Amino acid sequence: MTPRLALIALMTLPLAACEGVNLPTIGGAEPEVQGHQGPPGVSPLEQPIETGAEARPVSTAEAATYNTAAFSARGNEPFWAVDVAGSTAIYKTPDNQNGRPIRVNRLNFAQGVEYVGVHSGRPFVLNIRAAACQDSMSGDRFPFTARLTVSGRTEAGCAGPAAAEVAQAVAATRAPAPAAPRTAPVASRPAAARPAPAPAATPAATEAEPAETPAATPAQTPAATPAPAAPAPAPAPAPAPAAATPAAPAATAPASEGTANLPPAPEADAAPADPAPAATTAPRLPAAPAATPEAPAGEPAATPPAE
Repeated sequence: MTPRLALIALMTLPLAACEGVNLPTIGGAEPEVQGHQGPPGVSPLEQPIETGAEARPVSTAEAATYNTAAFSARGNEPFWAVDVAGSTAIYKTPDNQNGRPIRVNRLNFAQGVEYVGVHSGRPFVLNIRAAACQDSMSGDRFPFTARLTVSGRTEAGCAGPAAAEVAQAVAATRAPAPAAPRTAPVASRPAAARPAPAPAATPAATEAEPAETPAATPAQTPAATPAPAAPAPAPAPAPAPAAATPAAPAATAPASEGTANLPPAPEADAAPADPAPAATTAPRLPAAPAATPEAPAGEPAATPPAE
């Protein structure tokens, strides 16, 4: 056997071992089977989706109450009655036999139906369940059990489908809208905590102080002011020098025989010319020495003596 034949024989062995193996790149893949599309046919809360069991309807409301459009409910001890249809309920009590209309909303649930409204600012709830009931006083039997909650109290009773004429009358009644809830009054702050009274006391004290000051000042001022009224006679001594000035020539008028021929005295040595400036300088003195006028009016002390 030649080496060439031996090599060919060895190459055929791997090819024989790979026979029947489909490589990813060799040959076409088989088509995948398409599964379920869309939402599941049953809720997973009722039965698992993986089981694939047959779907069955699940009720979310009680059928008897759901299919009843109007109800008449009543109770005893104390007596109460409610006729409800649509969005209106007529609430009757011994004090109000005609009834009071109340606007309500209907809610369906798994065991029955419930009407919710507002009466005098508090919840008004009529709950009707699909359970047989017997009146405690008359012994009548009703298909539904009723429970009324009003003004914070809960009363038990029975209910049944309302008559056609009652349902029409109640549905035609328009109930008023519920009143807005009452708001609690805001508590006012105590008077002592308010800062307003504190500044009010400051102006009162300020006005009281000036009221006393002017009262004392005018009383003292007039008492000291009349004192300078005494020097009023000061101008009286001014004419005294004028009277004394002509007195000097009068004394020289009668000349003697020896002096009659003498020449007149020179004007520079004449003393009577000096008193004129003295009279003008006297008023220029300050007002302080006003006490000097107390001297007698005839005394020539006001004029300086001639030299």
